[in-house]
Amino acid sequence: MNSPKKTVRIGVAGAGSMGRNHVRVAVANPLVECIGLFDPNEQQGNHVANEFDCKYFNDFQVFLDSVDAVVLAAPTTLHFELAKEILLQDKHCLIEKPITVKVSEAEELKAIAEERHLTLAVGHVERYNPVYPELQKILEDKEILAIKANRLSYNTSRANDVDVVLDLMIHDIDNVNCLVPGQLELVSAVGGNFYTNNSDYVTAIFKGANGIVCDITASKASQTKQRTILISCENCFINVDFLRKEIEVNRYAQGAYVSSNSDIKYKQESLVERVFVPNVEPLMAEHTDFAEAILFGRAPRVTAQDGIEALKIAIGVQAQCKN
Repeated sequence: MNSPKKTVRIGVAGAGSMGRNHVRVAVANPLVECIGLFDPNEQQGNHVANEFDCKYFNDFQVFLDSVDAVVLAAPTTLHFELAKEILLQDKHCLIEKPITVKVSEAEELKAIAEERHLTLAVGHVERYNPVYPELQKILEDKEILAIKANRLSYNTSRANDVDVVLDLMIHDIDNVNCLVPGQLELVSAVGGNFYTNNSDYVTAIFKGANGIVCDITASKASQTKQRTILISCENCFINVDFLRKEIEVNRYAQGAYVSSNSDIKYKQESLVERVFVPNVEPLMAEHTDFAEAILFGRAPRVTAQDGIEALKIAIGVQAQCKN
């Protein structure tokens, strides 16, 4: 196991769109020394390394020998193979979501990390969006009736090694699974593939404890970008926008007739509360949490088990869509 330090020597494996963002954040994080990045595509790897003034590695073993921890931003289908090698080299690992394609693979990675006392985190980045902890606080004394989550996109050119369930929906599966008490029960799911070979539009319906109804839609076939969660509670309605980092709490008061000086007027009251949300970049918060988990020997906010639970539900949705 790596000994605690004031900073963590981190490398990024993968120089695609997410890998580039991870490098950008790593070089700016005071808890991190960004050693560099690895990518089998030398041209792309050098391009990103030069952009952020860090080292490019074309040899994975040399790359691993140079770092304490790895942010794995490779294609999902390579997660298990690469993460296993990283962990067996006694390096901490932050894996971009989903943790793996198969639950058995994820459980094997978790077992290796536990045996070697390594930090294994999963990049469900919306948990680090500043609206999420604020939403959790709001819901502490609320009775949830229903949740509707929409994650819509028009981008079909990335992450097409997996379907929209593992690429986009898994974010909200994880979000909702953490917000709703008890086990989510899949009621139905339907999907279509309109622009890619995999499903690029899927809607899934779940029931939670106490009859909570959950509706989650993910799309890569929509001409808009939307990341919202709408929550109906017993005494309020909560609108969460992950893109704008905004939360609105709507409360409705019963209308009433008001009489004054023989004039009768109808009075209807409603209240909209706009919650203050700190200005924090989710990916930077994720990196900081990963580094602190390593430095202080604590669990990361999103653990391997969290990744496994989200993956199990996602695989159930995929299976239902095929029926």
